[in-house]
Amino acid sequence: MTVTGTSRGEQLEAVLRYYGLISTVEAPQMKVVCPFHGDINPSMKVDFETGDWYCFGCQEGGDSWKFVRKAERMDDPDLNDLQCLEIFYAILGGRKLTRSKKLHRQKPKSSRQLYDEAYDFYHGLSHVNWKDPDSEEAKRISSYMRDRGFTAEDLQRARAKVTYSEPYELVFPILDNGKFKGWVSRTDDQDVAKFRKYLYNKGFRRATTVVGDYDSSKPLLIVEGFMDRLKLLHCGIDNVVAIFGWKISDDQVRKLQEAGITHVISALDNDECGRKGTTYLASKFKVTRFQYLKKYKDPGDFTQQDCDRMFSRTMQRYRQDEL
Repeated sequence: MTVTGTSRGEQLEAVLRYYGLISTVEAPQMKVVCPFHGDINPSMKVDFETGDWYCFGCQEGGDSWKFVRKAERMDDPDLNDLQCLEIFYAILGGRKLTRSKKLHRQKPKSSRQLYDEAYDFYHGLSHVNWKDPDSEEAKRISSYMRDRGFTAEDLQRARAKVTYSEPYELVFPILDNGKFKGWVSRTDDQDVAKFRKYLYNKGFRRATTVVGDYDSSKPLLIVEGFMDRLKLLHCGIDNVVAIFGWKISDDQVRKLQEAGITHVISALDNDECGRKGTTYLASKFKVTRFQYLKKYKDPGDFTQQDCDRMFSRTMQRYRQDEL
């Protein structure tokens, strides 16, 4: 909705100021805490050039008018559109209102409630036969993943499913030594991916989760991202875990150490952050660095031939370091 004399961006700024979500516009696009669900970290993108907002957590979006209507009905579900419109115009006109400027946030759910919701959501989705998908969404996702170098067998092994909820339609379970810890969803929309590639279930804690199977019976590779791990599995390397970032957390260190692991292979990204992460790993474990070819930044783009070559060199170095 456009109001004479004001741009869509100005309207959005006025609305967000009114509800106490911003104090000033710091950039053309910003992230704010979403008031429409139990948000902790900012997951709502606001665009002051277009006047639109979108929450990657609850997947709600619209213009400033839709924001006001949704916000006001949180406090009073019986308000009709005309009453909400009066409030909207009053906000844009800078007039004082008797209603509270602060949104009444929903009471945060317990970690157990959030876990149960994540478990029920993933396990409630239909199983997908990726070798012969029967829906258009699954066929499109399969084609997208094939273009990225993954096979139907990879998706089957990772227990991937389809959410049928744009823009995050592909979902994987997050398994820590076989235990369900939540889910992660990947978008195939390049515009959305510029802001956020992955969406995690509410309540998921990356710092306390190690993705994959790990024990001390064979050398363990550590990568940053979920898809990095999936690519190495595709290449035939099974003993891989992901830590969701370049720096391992204290809880993740404890888990690996309690599993008897003392020597790891750092396949963290081949960039400055990955090198810093490897240095930090070396303060906790004996570390062998994955022997990246210079043309690769991370495992996501590996070809089978190059992966075999790099892994062979890495294992030679690992055996030398063991001496």
